[in-house]
Amino acid sequence: MKKWLKYSLLIIIVLFIGLYFFVQNLKKSALPDYNQNIKIEGLTDKVRVYRDAYGTPHIYAKNEADLYKVVGYVTAQDRLWEMDLLRRVTQGRLSEMFGEKTVDTDEFLRKLRIPLYSKKLLPTLKDETRKPLEYFADGVNQYIKDHKDNLPFEFKILGYTPENWKPEHSLNLVGYMAWNLELGYKMEVVINQLKSKISPEKYKLLFPDYKRNNTYAYPSFKFNDSIQLDNKLVAVLEQISNISPDIFNGSNNWVVAGKKSTTGKPIFSNDMHLGLNVPGIWSRMHQNIEGKLNVTGVTLPGSPFIVAGHNDKIAWGMTNVMLDGADFYVETINPDNKSQYKFNGKWRDMEVKKEKIFVKDKEKPVERTLYFTHRGPVISKFGNIKTQPVSMHWIGNEESREIESLYYLNRAKNWEDFTQAIKGFNSVSQNIAYADVEGNIGLHLAGKIPKRTAPGYLFFPGDTDKYDWKGFVPFDSLPYEYNPKRGFVSSANNKSLSDDNFPYYITEWYDLPYRIKRIRQMLTAKEKLSTEDFRQMLYDHHSAQADELKPVLIKYLSKANLNTKEKKAFEILKKWDNVYGVNQSAPLIFEQTLIEFTHNTASDEMGETLFKSFNGSLLFSKYLLQNVILNEDDTWCDDVNTKEKETFAMMLEKSFKQAVAKIEKDYGNIEDVKWGKVHHLYLEHPIGKVKILNWALNLNRKFEAPGGSNTVNPFTFSYETPYDSEFGASEKHIFSAENWDKSYSILPTGISGIPASKHYLDQAEKYVKGEVLPDYFSKNEVEKHAKYKSVFGN
Repeated sequence: MKKWLKYSLLIIIVLFIGLYFFVQNLKKSALPDYNQNIKIEGLTDKVRVYRDAYGTPHIYAKNEADLYKVVGYVTAQDRLWEMDLLRRVTQGRLSEMFGEKTVDTDEFLRKLRIPLYSKKLLPTLKDETRKPLEYFADGVNQYIKDHKDNLPFEFKILGYTPENWKPEHSLNLVGYMAWNLELGYKMEVVINQLKSKISPEKYKLLFPDYKRNNTYAYPSFKFNDSIQLDNKLVAVLEQISNISPDIFNGSNNWVVAGKKSTTGKPIFSNDMHLGLNVPGIWSRMHQNIEGKLNVTGVTLPGSPFIVAGHNDKIAWGMTNVMLDGADFYVETINPDNKSQYKFNGKWRDMEVKKEKIFVKDKEKPVERTLYFTHRGPVISKFGNIKTQPVSMHWIGNEESREIESLYYLNRAKNWEDFTQAIKGFNSVSQNIAYADVEGNIGLHLAGKIPKRTAPGYLFFPGDTDKYDWKGFVPFDSLPYEYNPKRGFVSSANNKSLSDDNFPYYITEWYDLPYRIKRIRQMLTAKEKLSTEDFRQMLYDHHSAQADELKPVLIKYLSKANLNTKEKKAFEILKKWDNVYGVNQSAPLIFEQTLIEFTHNTASDEMGETLFKSFNGSLLFSKYLLQNVILNEDDTWCDDVNTKEKETFAMMLEKSFKQAVAKIEKDYGNIEDVKWGKVHHLYLEHPIGKVKILNWALNLNRKFEAPGGSNTVNPFTFSYETPYDSEFGASEKHIFSAENWDKSYSILPTGISGIPASKHYLDQAEKYVKGEVLPDYFSKNEVEKHAKYKSVFGN
């Protein structure tokens, strides 16, 4: 027995050692040596790549072909699997990796037909734009060839190898961003379902009140045309499968002119808010061709160009316009031929496409039939004409030339170049901020705004052309500001401008102006601002929502019948400075009260299933809370499941008591529970959902987080799943036009997507703590601060 135990123990030890080395080998798969010189076929000259202490690549080439080949190779070094994942999303090919659980998702993504429009666009591009895509693809493919036996760990775990990259795959990413930014799909399905369940009075309170929220991105813009809107609407409800990428949440940008700057030149800031996943959506990069190009900023892995950043003359950065870029039409199907739909009194043939969706570990593909009207895909399932199908007209299926815009933005020298470049922004609608070394600042809306005969948040009858889009607002009619007298421009997904100044419907789904109000408070608090002031603004955690709503809470709760614990919680809330600090208890009391209030007022009318969609929308709960609390409105407050007639005061008191009880039950003594112990930034890798892999490879990370969903520095969470934040600033930039070397930036996730790399999530802790990193631009400073150097040659 002793002998047997001895050998058993020895075997176990050997197995553990073997397992350890296997995990380490897996973790280090494709880990690059940034100091290694690399051979790339087809280079005409040497290309030097310097990387700073955080792995940011600064690429110096002598011509475009060499530059973009190395850009492709370097991008693949850090983010190859992420590139492949994004490509598969755009193609609807996730089931080949993840199995049959994503078949329905693949079917829906194929209805968007992103690859079709990319293939159409590619041959229409000028050589100057198309060739960089080809060079980039060549660099990526040379990396894949060089590392076919040492691919990133995700390929090994999922059991497949990446296909070669093609130029159209970079174009697909425009479609991916367009859909990722699309708000209409999730918002409008819910709002149309609600319309038949609630009274008109209650329905009205689910929309933002723009008489109250009259803080505009373009306050000085005046439109010089007019249009008559037809307000006769027919709304039809239809349930649609809730398959969609995570929607965009928000962004900030602001710029001050030299007269408001301590440097005498513009200072520029941008932070784009997206899902905070691992690897991050952006990568930082600096690209240089001596005498021809010098540009730095963030790239979308899979695309060769800088999306937001600065060159030697101008800086630019973006916030989402929140465009409602999708309209929905209830179609009438021919009972004798389900491939025909009624349009203007006649039966019209649909385009029918058979799709084969290949599934991991399945011999035969899943076959699905897709239908398309002249507007776009039929996105709801239908059969035997039991339900009417709904088709979607989506802006992402219109001709869009963002890739050209980025090429020209990277090379723009002034406002004229800038405005000419952004004309290609069509399916991705953005407020693009601007600054230049000459001292000019500006903000310009870019994107295709459909001309509609009615607001787009309702479902329209599809049997007529009455509600079809009638073209698009001309670029020259889009709002902008250039060198305004106030000395600054700013936007934060707030309403673009008043309806009196712009007669076209843009969206109903603007964010409430909490962030922009706070930004403008800080912009006007000092006569002149520095880059340090900008850093403090980027990391500001004061809540304008609390400024607005808390006085009403205090007014009513001061009269409520509270027990001892509730009185302590009330005193904490009352004394709160409305800053979401990690060591404060009040933010949790405030947020939990709002969560309980939202549930108590809305779930009884909606039912739990529909309420779950409503509560997870990120915007609906904001609208409801503002309208009900500021108006002290009883409309939503009566519980339909009780005989008693509940009032606003009763519901607020009930919600506060429930909040205190839940905090005490879940987290402990209400005076001791701090916001940071409950509210976290949660960075999760797609494969990190598998617990054993997360444990073995240390893929996911969690950090105590300040801020909230409505602070300038957002760590956003859904009321449906509080308090882990998975949305926020996907990058932060501060650019100084007086001296670009005095600029700063940070990524929440770092450069590398490889878990064993020291640059995997190496910026996350600094990001949470409110730090920024130097963003050097001149060659002298780049070389001086370089930690790694690699030479790429033929």
